[in-house]
Amino acid sequence: MVVRYKNQKTLKALIALGEYLGFSIADPENKEKKEVYHINGVPVESGDPKIDIQDLTAIFTGEDIDAKTLRESAWQRKK
Repeated sequence: MVVRYKNQKTLKALIALGEYLGFSIADPENKEKKEVYHINGVPVESGDPKIDIQDLTAIFTGEDIDAKTLRESAWQRKK
């Protein structure tokens, strides 16, 4: 969701509201440019290396799950 604001008072109110409701404010002007490359016409950008994936590692380690198996088991359409 994008919320546009015109003055600093509005930004302060949004930050306070964000802390109360549990969302964060991102400033797109200060974001660093990510390198985007294409594979078969699909744009791909590298992920954020600061994200903690320890919980995911604990879930998927030793389960022998690949992307195809995950898609087939999790994305079944109900008939």
